[in-house]
Amino acid sequence: MPIRAPLPRVLLWTGLLCGGVLAVAGGLALRGPELVGVGVAAVLAACTAAGIAREKPGGHRRSMMEAAATAGAATVAALLVLAGVAALAGSAVAVLTLMVAVLGTLAVRVALSHRAGRLVASPGAARLGVLPSAAGPSIAVLPTAELGQEWLRTTAALAGPLQPAARASIVLRRQETLDELECRDRVGFGRWLATGPAVGSDPAVFVRGGPEPGRRLQGDPAADTDAA
Repeated sequence: MPIRAPLPRVLLWTGLLCGGVLAVAGGLALRGPELVGVGVAAVLAACTAAGIAREKPGGHRRSMMEAAATAGAATVAALLVLAGVAALAGSAVAVLTLMVAVLGTLAVRVALSHRAGRLVASPGAARLGVLPSAAGPSIAVLPTAELGQEWLRTTAALAGPLQPAARASIVLRRQETLDELECRDRVGFGRWLATGPAVGSDPAVFVRGGPEPGRRLQGDPAADTDAA
C-alpha cells in the first residue's frame, strides 16, 4: 500500500535536495581565496551567535556552542548555495535570490510576532488564565450557568499548548470552579461526578442555586464596610 507523504514534507525534502545540489555546485565553483572567505564569514557568524547566546538569561556553554555551530553551518550553506546559483544562473540571479530570501525571512518574523501579539492581547487569553492576575471575575459572583461555561472553556484551553505558568493558573481556576459548584449544590454536584464526567460535560446542568447575595471579591472596600 503506497504511503503518501504530506505536502509540506515533500516540499521540505525537495528544497533540501535542491539546496544540496546548489551547494555542491557552489563548492566546486569557488577557488581557494573564495573558500577562505566563506570560512571567515562562518567564523564571524558563529562568534556573533555565541555572544548573543551568552547574554541571554540562563545562557551556558552548551547553548553557546550549539548557537555557534548552527550559525556557522547555516552561513556556510547559504554562501555555497548562492555561489551555486551564481555559477549556474549568473550573478544577477544570485543577488535576486538573496533579496527574496531576506525579504521572506523578515515577512515570516513580522507575521509571527504579529500573531503572538494578538494572542497576548486577546480577551480570551486573559480569561483563560495566561496570567494569574488576569484570571477573570471572581468565581463566587458568577451565575451557575457561567461556571459551567468556565469549566468548558478551561477544558478546551488545557487541550492546547500552554506555558507552565498559564497551565498552573488555569488548573487553579478549575479547582475554584469545582469548589464553588459543590458549595452551591452538593447533591447535584455529586450526581455530575457519578456520571463519570467526560470532556464536554457541563457540571452546571446538575447544579442548582446561584451566588450568595452580598458575596464580593476579596479586598473589595464595600465588602470590608459590610463586614464592619
